[in-house]
Amino acid sequence: MKEDKLLNQTLELLEEKGVKEAYDFILGHKKEIPEPTGQYYNFLYCLAALDGKTEEAMGYLEEAIIGKCYWYRSEVFDDEDLDSLREKSRFKELKDISIKRYQEALKTAETIVSWEKKTQNNILLALHGNQQNMSHSKEEWSSIAVDSLQVEYMQSKEIDSCEIFRWDDNGDGPGQLSQSLSRMQWNSYKKRVIGGFSAGCNVILRAILEEDIDCTGIILQSPWIPVVENNLGPLVKEIIGKDISVTIICGTRDLDCLEPSMLLSRELIRNGAAVKSIWVNELGHEFPDDFEELVREFLEVDN
Repeated sequence: MKEDKLLNQTLELLEEKGVKEAYDFILGHKKEIPEPTGQYYNFLYCLAALDGKTEEAMGYLEEAIIGKCYWYRSEVFDDEDLDSLREKSRFKELKDISIKRYQEALKTAETIVSWEKKTQNNILLALHGNQQNMSHSKEEWSSIAVDSLQVEYMQSKEIDSCEIFRWDDNGDGPGQLSQSLSRMQWNSYKKRVIGGFSAGCNVILRAILEEDIDCTGIILQSPWIPVVENNLGPLVKEIIGKDISVTIICGTRDLDCLEPSMLLSRELIRNGAAVKSIWVNELGHEFPDDFEELVREFLEVDN
């Protein structure tokens, strides 16, 4: 089982059945994750602490920070899930070690784009979600590359924790995207598509609204899009005015994202935009197994 899928299922169990079931589930699948990330350990020590297993929780935290040399942004240690550990001297020591590593990482943080040169006539640029990195995008989007479509990836400079990044809802993601496109000979491509997962979708929509970016289409997978709350009308106007085709894919169990996605879809349709909306039954906050098939028609390109 992929780690992302395991963590999503753990969250679903936490909401539906409680802490013990979620903790037993993620611990029971630990052997299936050969290289658990810092995020996986974060789930482990938080759930163990919530389940009253303070020594186990401290063990996982020790293993993450000392054994694996992981680190976390300071806000992680403010999580109320960790209240039972907060007064332990070793917790404070591990927190200090982690925060020092985080502060060092901030000094060299930068936006990363995989693009090196133009190899095809058409292009798709993929943006990861929160608590992800470029490798997550490659794992999901690389399968859609065809002979005439160049697929590239962009990684945020907004650090979440060790090796994972985020897009703050009101951060400078749109500026990062605009600057990245300017370095890619973007407008020399015939078909120019930007795809995003989760919070990456919010960056795309904000960039359409706030920056002078030019694209022929966007793909919004599991869209976390708080931008629509106060900017729906202007956003739809920009999408139509820039003649951008839209594909929205969201699972029916992705409760935080489904309603805003449907709201955006309805408003786009009502105003005559070119939009395809796909609601995947029983899917949570993740890519569907048939993602490549769902977007193939949208990405059909001619040399």
